[in-house]
Amino acid sequence: MILFWIGSALLTLILALVIILPLTRGRAESSHSRNQLNTELYKQRLQELEDDREQGLLEEGELATQELQKSLLDDVVVEQPQHYKRGMYLWLPAVLIVVLVGYLGYFQFGAYDRVSEWQHNSGRLSELTQKVLLEPDGDVTEQDMMDLIQALRTKLYTDGDDFRGWLLLGRLTLEMRDGETARDAFEKAMTLTDDPEQVMVPYAEALAISGEELRAESMIKQALAKDPNNLEAWSVFAFMAMQQNNLTAAIARWEQILKRMAPDNPRYAMIERSVDYAKERLAEDDQAPITGPRYQVEVNTSTNTPYHPAAVLFVYAMDAAGDDVPLVAQRIENPSFPLTLTLSNKDAMRPDVNMNGRDNVIIKARLAPSGNVTDKTGAWEGRSGVLSTAKDRELMVVIDTEL
Repeated sequence: MILFWIGSALLTLILALVIILPLTRGRAESSHSRNQLNTELYKQRLQELEDDREQGLLEEGELATQELQKSLLDDVVVEQPQHYKRGMYLWLPAVLIVVLVGYLGYFQFGAYDRVSEWQHNSGRLSELTQKVLLEPDGDVTEQDMMDLIQALRTKLYTDGDDFRGWLLLGRLTLEMRDGETARDAFEKAMTLTDDPEQVMVPYAEALAISGEELRAESMIKQALAKDPNNLEAWSVFAFMAMQQNNLTAAIARWEQILKRMAPDNPRYAMIERSVDYAKERLAEDDQAPITGPRYQVEVNTSTNTPYHPAAVLFVYAMDAAGDDVPLVAQRIENPSFPLTLTLSNKDAMRPDVNMNGRDNVIIKARLAPSGNVTDKTGAWEGRSGVLSTAKDRELMVVIDTEL
């Protein structure tokens, strides 16, 4: 915070000098330039008179010279001390206005309160850890969690080699359903340990929340292959099925947990209720499990793509052998790039039209400033190559073409 105030004071001083110097020097420099010009003209005219006199063209040369000297004296600007005083009265109010507008504007429209809160929370890391993690009670609020996360992130910024700190940050942000921050924290933690498998399951959950379902599923399967009794992995696996609205898979995965869990476990009854709830929904919906390919798409923009704050992103798949009619699609408002999403038959535009029965598809990402996918005004688009529907794929689409 001290560095901020020093920096702002230096910037204010520089701006003040920009205002003061022209006002204090301008008049003197203007007078000097005018006197110099008059002197040069006087010398030039005096030389012309001398030439005329030598050629006999001028009879009253002395009188003409005196008139020329008198004219020079009349044009000379005499610098007076009070000019600087007048200049001071001009720049002093201007500097005061700059200082007042700058600092009052910052306090009114800047982030002073947020910076002050951040500084305050940074010094409360031990207190917040004690309150939220070590001795939690009914008074712990969501704001307490956010303050702890902010304080911990500040500490890790200066002490970035703390494995336990990154792991804790990942779990806290995962609890707050901030998938992207949790993913980045777990990735950092994995680089700081010789046993990355202990981070794999929560990392997979963070990936699932942030839309990277294929990577998350691959990690969970690896964890279960090494330890089929890993209840945390089974729990995340069931959560992923529910996120995909695959009730049949969620029920099967919860039942795997019940087989491995003692009936007196406090979570046993909760999981049983989850199974019953999923079965009721499945009976009501009477839906078959979602099948077909899944495409994990990372969407980004090129450096030439203009920024439109109200633009809407449409990501959709179309039949490579057919027209431009979307088979499955997602609509994302206020997109932030790069972003990752999973496109599958659960995103079908109509229940009877999806990617099943298609040999190949093409995935497009369109950024529409109007919010209407059919309106090409100012719209930009990117597309993939031809993709087979025989297997799941991970791919990137870059929006780089103006329509």
